Amino acid sequence: MNSNEFGEFQDWSDAENCIERAHDLYEAGRMHEALGNLQIAIEINPANGNWHFNKGLILDTLERFDEAVDAFTSAHELEPEDPEIMNCLGVDYTRLGQYERSLEIFEELVAAVPDFEPGYCNRIITYSEMGRHEKAEEMFYLARQLKDHCPLCYFNIGNSLFSRQLYDRAIWCWQQTRNLSPNQPQVECRIAQAYWAKGDYHKAGEHFLAELRRGPGDVEVLMDYGIMLLEMNDLQTAREKFNRIIELHPANGMAHHYLGELYLNEGRVSLAVESFNRAIRLSPEPHGSHYRLGECFLLLGQKANAREHLLAELKNAPEQAEVMLDLGCLLVEVDEIAEAVSCFERAIEIEPQDPSGYQNLSLCYYRLGLIERGIDLSDQVLENDPENISALLSLAQAHFVSGNLMAARENIQLARQLLPKNKAVNALSRKIQTARIKNKITKPLRNLTARKPKTASSSK
Repeated sequence: MNSNEFGEFQDWSDAENCIERAHDLYEAGRMHEALGNLQIAIEINPANGNWHFNKGLILDTLERFDEAVDAFTSAHELEPEDPEIMNCLGVDYTRLGQYERSLEIFEELVAAVPDFEPGYCNRIITYSEMGRHEKAEEMFYLARQLKDHCPLCYFNIGNSLFSRQLYDRAIWCWQQTRNLSPNQPQVECRIAQAYWAKGDYHKAGEHFLAELRRGPGDVEVLMDYGIMLLEMNDLQTAREKFNRIIELHPANGMAHHYLGELYLNEGRVSLAVESFNRAIRLSPEPHGSHYRLGECFLLLGQKANAREHLLAELKNAPEQAEVMLDLGCLLVEVDEIAEAVSCFERAIEIEPQDPSGYQNLSLCYYRLGLIERGIDLSDQVLENDPENISALLSLAQAHFVSGNLMAARENIQLARQLLPKNKAVNALSRKIQTARIKNKITKPLRNLTARKPKTASSSK
């Protein structure tokens, strides 16, 4: 009996020692080792809710959110009324995109502790992620009744405003966050992103630099700043940012991808190919490298290689109309018309008001010999955009090919009114005019030929 009791005491003592080591390792930033010691303690005594909670916090730091949910769930089962545990559990369900489950936890939390302000504050971001921005604002004002000046509330509602393109209001909210909590992570970066979205590159750059002064090695900030500099055509400074990321994390595929963008922008196509290939090896998830390689190989005259990468991009391409349009146009260049049709059809589904999808799809139909379907689509484009030169030209060409010279002439005349000196318009106009003249000449000859037997018989 005593030995059993001593053995149990020895286990308890080991667990406490592991917890002390875990705390020291956590303070030293050695998260994986801290987690290992904490797990040993939990195996010895799994009934300590606080240890499961601390395990969840470490897993959050490591961004292993699905495992953190399991840890917080275990803690919640042992400490069902602890608001901090429920709050962390709700936050991680939001991070995992399980919004309905997150809301259930937060509702359980505020039912148990109605004046627990984070139960409202953190729901701002949950509702924002769901696109329910009115509810996000409702949570913001409920939270302010409990804590008038909460920096995180301003930060979260700023995210909601930003997603609605209300950039000035978002900036004001993030400035309040900064005033209340000067060391709030990411706030300068968020202000920078809002100014960037407004097109104010100068102010955006100031705030990106302010964020980098606080965290020089923040890869996400370096990446955003580098992309903005690339957009501004400040290629040298952008190169510095991407090279800095690679110094910190040599396997960062996105940084290699954007170095490829720089090389492509400079016309150094072979170096761009090397960078895009490296990006694909390091980071297989889609970020456009196959698409850019397709462009590069087209520039190098290597259609087979271009086709291979464009088809690979099609498998991973994001569901965005602009991407579908660009990819479809490149697929046309490598004669993958059927795949291009799929891209343009998808673009139309996503953005039914954009005439580009209809126009490009009509051109594909013409290439496939589906003239009537192409004409229908070109007519549809012109209904919404009567001065669309590309649609007028392709429609005139289609009617010309199908033998409807009157309709071809009507469309080319409209095109000439808009662009009287355009070479393509005038060349097609001459072809149509020549065909109409030939048609007028041959018709009387056929009529004359048909009358000849009758005239001959009457003369006898």
